[in-house]
Amino acid sequence: MVVIVGVVAILAVMLLTERGFRRFVSPKIRDIFENVPPFNVVPEPENPDAQRIQFRTSDGLLLRGSLLNADVPNPPALVLFLPELHGSHWTARRYCDALLKQQYMVLSFDFRNQGESESMAGYLPIHWMTEYEMIDVEGALEFVESNQQLDSLPLVVFGVSRGGVAALLTGCRYPRIRAVIADSAFGTMAMIRFFVDRFVKHVIPEWLFALLPNWHIKITLKQAVHLSEAGRNCRYAHLEDEVKGLESANVLLISGARDSYVTPVIAGKLHEVVGKQAELWLVPGAKHNMSRAVQTEEYDRRIVAHFERCLKPAAVTAAASEQRPASHRQITPVAVSEAT
Repeated sequence: MVVIVGVVAILAVMLLTERGFRRFVSPKIRDIFENVPPFNVVPEPENPDAQRIQFRTSDGLLLRGSLLNADVPNPPALVLFLPELHGSHWTARRYCDALLKQQYMVLSFDFRNQGESESMAGYLPIHWMTEYEMIDVEGALEFVESNQQLDSLPLVVFGVSRGGVAALLTGCRYPRIRAVIADSAFGTMAMIRFFVDRFVKHVIPEWLFALLPNWHIKITLKQAVHLSEAGRNCRYAHLEDEVKGLESANVLLISGARDSYVTPVIAGKLHEVVGKQAELWLVPGAKHNMSRAVQTEEYDRRIVAHFERCLKPAAVTAAASEQRPASHRQITPVAVSEAT
């Protein structure tokens, strides 16, 4: 009996110690998680040839953007371009220049609280993708669906950094998406683990961190994410939880080999999450979001070739596409389960 009581007492002390540890550590990890890196966003001038657009989200915000090549006859597809944090819809021309020359139509918009779009009171966007931004994407897709000219086109998506994460999530949720290009994208949990490993010495002694089992670290990280969600009144979108809906063979991942934020290791982990059928191009000499600036010609060649390859089956059956039932063409998201 004494032995049982002793064991129970030891377990109780261990449990209290473990809970106390996580209550102390999780807020500090949350602070690391919410610290926005100093991104060097290059502004882009307005394009006088662009057709301005606007639409409302399901929660009432007015988002503004632009449509490039709006008057081009018979474009191969409509590209939905999703900009980076603090970027604007005008950057679509820079990244999509080769696609525009190939007569693609390009639609881009500013996410809420960014650029020309309306702001949501009490919300400060950071570099992590939340369901608020995915509501914005849904609004853009509904705008496409409401426009007969746009809705008749094959739909592909292209995003940069946080916008690249949004592009991958869009490919997961919307079966209509034919192809995805994600430049400098990342997985949420893989990224937070990377930064915790890098800055853990500011939270607890490194020797103590090295003793923690992997399951304990994962629980602590998830608790930190939940604390951040509660404090920021948002819900983060986790690609890792939704990737089963993504056709990995239709995904091109681009990342800079000298990126100190989305390092080659993080890019490799994202490649594993998305699936080995996806193509990963690590661009020599490129830092974060600078792949096209470093290797412009090869960048342009690859994005055009990727979309052409993914759209080829659609071109073969273009005549048959008009025979599809309306429900096949609607922008209907795949159901997303709540993350635990």
